[in-house]
Amino acid sequence: MNFIPEQPKDKTPDVPYFDDVTEKDGWQGQATGKSIDVLKDEITVAIRRLGGTVTGFQQGSFLAGKQKRDGFQVEYIVKGPDGSMTRGRIDVAALPVKEDYRLQRSLKTRRDQSLKMSLYMLRVALNGTWFLQQLSPGYAALMPWMIVDGKRTLTQAWSESEAMGLLLPPGGSEFVEGNFKEIS
Repeated sequence: MNFIPEQPKDKTPDVPYFDDVTEKDGWQGQATGKSIDVLKDEITVAIRRLGGTVTGFQQGSFLAGKQKRDGFQVEYIVKGPDGSMTRGRIDVAALPVKEDYRLQRSLKTRRDQSLKMSLYMLRVALNGTWFLQQLSPGYAALMPWMIVDGKRTLTQAWSESEAMGLLLPPGGSEFVEGNFKEIS
């Protein structure tokens, strides 16, 4: 008899509200005075240090679980050793904001600040991956966000459990399944 586990339909975890996060909990950039354009420039520099070239920022919103979140798609390309160009995309969703009229700052101001915070933290994360790329030979920091099937990133395909067919051994053209027998 085979066991089939029940899977929740939506695996997207709820994130905290922008209005509830603090620096002591590890969040950064809530009060950044930098503009969105300055933060985009800093992200462009961080991606360039990692070997990519930003081709655009698309602003929009994400529906993550029950929460609608403002955000960006950061699109870039990486030139491979053979000269081929591979596209990548980083989706970054700002924390949702409470729509409570009693809060001191307006909803638009808090949404803008949450969006800036998400870009600020993306820049911090990219800079951290640059350090890891220096310390871990062979590490490719931009790999998780490379487009694998024309629309999804490697990370998205992996989280949807469909990446196994996309991740073949180096030089392999097809995956061969086999059986093994343990000999004592």
